[in-house]
Amino acid sequence: MDLEEKLDILAPAARFDACDTFSQGGRRYTPKKAAWDAGGIVAESGPDGRALPTFRLLMSSRCEWNCAYCPLRSGSDAPRARLEPEDLARAFLPRYERGAVQGLLVSTAVDGDARAATARMLDGVELLRTRYAFTGYVHVKLLPGAPRDEVERAARLADRISINLEMPSAERLAQVSPERDWAGDIVQRLLWARDWQRAGALPSGIATQFVVGAAGESDRELLLTTTWLYRELELRRVYFGAFRPAAGTPLADRAPTPFVRAQRLKEADWLIRHYGFEQSELPYEPGDNLPLHLDPKLAWALATPARFPVELNTADPETLLRVPGIGPLGVRRIMRLRREGRFRYPEQLAALGAAASRARDFVTLDGRFYGRDAQARARHYARRTPIAEQLTLW
Repeated sequence: MDLEEKLDILAPAARFDACDTFSQGGRRYTPKKAAWDAGGIVAESGPDGRALPTFRLLMSSRCEWNCAYCPLRSGSDAPRARLEPEDLARAFLPRYERGAVQGLLVSTAVDGDARAATARMLDGVELLRTRYAFTGYVHVKLLPGAPRDEVERAARLADRISINLEMPSAERLAQVSPERDWAGDIVQRLLWARDWQRAGALPSGIATQFVVGAAGESDRELLLTTTWLYRELELRRVYFGAFRPAAGTPLADRAPTPFVRAQRLKEADWLIRHYGFEQSELPYEPGDNLPLHLDPKLAWALATPARFPVELNTADPETLLRVPGIGPLGVRRIMRLRREGRFRYPEQLAALGAAASRARDFVTLDGRFYGRDAQARARHYARRTPIAEQLTLW
């Protein structure tokens, strides 16, 4: 099997490794279509927050584990291929040199055991760094159970490390992947990575990923663990991937998780990281899941009518950030423009870049309210069919 034949197998197989779809500045980034087009070029946020076209690749699709949700599980008939360290350089460098990509996201299945598979992957990254003097962005996705010395080596070589938790608790993980010890194989490795991050390594931080809906877990469970990961383990990012049933797996007959659910979790995660929300404030429905028909910020605002409207000319930045339709960039513009004059008309909201149709329902402009009252808002935003299947994180 030649290199391109291997890539035809391994690049599509890496699609389950979620990555950034936005830069840290919040602007959507879409890489230019490459000549080789199997979903292998995606967007990642580099150390400075800029979105980088990144080559996403699996080193091996051979796996010893039998995770119930995974199409690459050892008992499946998925096509198998493996790259050697030099193959990684041969795959990546031509695309980098012609400007198709600027960074690398590399992962692997458990080919042999966690130590051997991790070592082979890191040998490839080390080859890029040393023999070929590549100094650009590298995101290494480590395996659960990777030995401490290899976690240390990854921290020295990579800009970002991630290790997938997959589930929000040990009990949930045991339902779908009994080979893995949630605390010992995964959380302990994240703690080691945190120590290296504190020492100045990993400029793009540490990340993890959940498979949403594979074990019947609720959004509240996922977001409780997410909050803990940010506060205690100092992760930079948590990704949410919607479970998709794969033929030949024990979960093949389970209903797929709507992509919009993963999107709502991503939006809630954004509120926690950038908008000052506590997990306990999020607008859970009975069953502890977020509403699908509304984004969580709007749902929270509708559920707390006593907090609105706020006066756009006098509200502090923290209050403005909670107004639907106004984000961090809009707050900065409002604070700057307030030094030049007062906001009096709805048209001024549109000029700010804010979503005026939403924001005007929750603000007053120089004492005047131009939006819908609480009852009219409730009718306008009543449950409707979610825009689901086009909202995918990969």
